[in-house]
Amino acid sequence: MYDAVLAPAPSGMPTALRLVLLALVILGGSMWIGGMAAVTIVSRASRSVLAPADRVALFKAFGPRYFGTAGVALLVSAGCGLVLLIERGWDGLATAIVVILAALIAALGVGVRQARGMRRLRTAAQDHPEDEAAASAARSAARWAALTRALLGALSIAVFVLAICTAA
Repeated sequence: MYDAVLAPAPSGMPTALRLVLLALVILGGSMWIGGMAAVTIVSRASRSVLAPADRVALFKAFGPRYFGTAGVALLVSAGCGLVLLIERGWDGLATAIVVILAALIAALGVGVRQARGMRRLRTAAQDHPEDEAAASAARSAARWAALTRALLGALSIAVFVLAICTAA
């Protein structure tokens, strides 16, 4: 029974290694997508129960912890997925996955930078409530951040769907 699991697949990669890599892809992808959903829920809920200063404090503490966990999950998933793509043979589908994943990672970099900027803008708007320019800048940045989050979600779903297509 165990010989079938440890035997090399037709491509030469041991089946056990392939299963471990696949498990890491699934776990990392689940953490990434689930984390994005959780951040959206926490963000919306915090708007209704926390004062703006408390929301800034929450996300200042939450952001780096979330990024550390979800970012590592995304990178582990992407790295293991890349190994599996190379093992299955390169084609147009593999290229599409890598291109979209690169766009996802670039958008993530933009999102991290935006989050840091949003913290500064929201703090400035709170410290000077009479300053309409600061409030306007914070609202404008929030719209761009929402667009970036939507892009991250769309790219994540695209990679997920294409990865499923590799199994077909």
